[in-house]
Order: sequence, then C-alpha cells, then structure tokens
Amino acid sequence: MSGELTYTVFTDFDGTVALRDVGDAMFERFGDVPACAAAFDAYRRGEIDARQCWERGFATMRPVSRGEFLRFTEEHRVDDSFPAFAEYCAGLGIPVTVLSDGFDAYIGPILERAGFSSLPRYSNELEFRPDGTAAPRFPYTDAECRRCANCKRNHLLTRSHDGQVIVYIGDGVSDRCPAQYADIVFAKDALVPFCETHNITFHRFGTFGDVLSRFRSIVETERPKKRRTADLARKDIFIGE
Repeated sequence: MSGELTYTVFTDFDGTVALRDVGDAMFERFGDVPACAAAFDAYRRGEIDARQCWERGFATMRPVSRGEFLRFTEEHRVDDSFPAFAEYCAGLGIPVTVLSDGFDAYIGPILERAGFSSLPRYSNELEFRPDGTAAPRFPYTDAECRRCANCKRNHLLTRSHDGQVIVYIGDGVSDRCPAQYADIVFAKDALVPFCETHNITFHRFGTFGDVLSRFRSIVETERPKKRRTADLARKDIFIGE
C-alpha cells in the first residue's frame, strides 16, 4: 500500500452495521405504524426533512421508560461479519467511524454488547423525560442543508484529511449525500439505484463479509487512489466556505 495515501472508513448503522433498521423497529414497537410510515414516505419524497420526519414519528410514540427501551435494544445485533471487518481495519490502523441518522439510545447499547464501546460514532440523540416521552435532539444538523438530521457529509469531511482515501458503506436515503464525497463506496438496497443514477462507482454488498472480501482485495492488490469527482466535490465544499 502506498505510503502517500491511507484509508479511512465511514459506515451507516441501521441496516448496515445492524442487521435491520432499528429506527423502523422502534416505531413498530412504540409508535403509530401508519402515521410513522406516512412521515417516512413524505421524507423519501422530499416533502419534509429528516428532522420533521423524526419529530412526527416520536409524536406518535407511547410513553416508554429507559429500561423498557434498553430491553428493546437487546433484540437487535450487529451483522455477524462486522467484527471481522472491524478487526481487519484495526490491524492495519484504518479508522472506522459509524455515522447514523438514527439515535444514540439504541446504537450505543447494540455496539457495546458487540464489544465496540470505543468505536467512534456520531448520531442524533434521544432524551427520555420523566413523564415517559422520548424527545429527539439533533446536535449535528447542517444549518444550510437540513435534508438529513445528522449531516454525514460534514462528519466525513471534517474527520478525514487529504492524505486519506475515504470509504463509505451504506444502504439508505441518508447515505446518498456522503456517498457523493467518498472515494470508495459500498452500497446495498436503496443506495444502489441512487449510485447507478448519479454515476457513482460502487461495490454492491449484502453483508460485511462481502465488504471485507472486496476491501481486502483493494487494500492488498491495488494502489490507494481518490475518485476524481468525489475529490473535486470535497474541494468545492471547502472553497465555498
């Protein structure tokens, strides 16, 4: 591997590191399913932003204690092949960061039970009030672009540098923006047609076993290189500032 460039990895959580979308499961358990589905459909159509979508969903949730919520998180786990991928990256000193438009209240416990309590992660936050209501907080919203509640693009840009090849792994709507600024993209589900439509070169995957196999091949047999359109897009952001 070239001494000039190294790799840094960013990955989505719901449906990517976690086997299923835990945010969806949260509303299925505690919320009004039809109302939440309508909010998510409006978000996917671009009629509302992610913050509005989440706020509508949480407005339908019945009272829930922190303890009850923690028991709910115990039903969910990480992809069985994620630990091997994380171990491979750690062995080479390649940083892995979780970026999620979901919530710390379930991401933290799921990662901690899997042995990844120290894995860097950035997400929205959930406050459990004394009356049992759950209130979302959005510490990483971009003031100029509120399409996503947690601006993954900003994390990707501010937590990488020119000497790194940026790898992004995702599956959904909130992954569309960061995928445009990454040098290597692993995509599945809803992210696949977006990459195809926008001419973003990507590697299709089903599990982190697929990601590890392809990424190992890239690291061990290819010279690290940046994707020109992504590199230019990143530079445009900084020039614009």
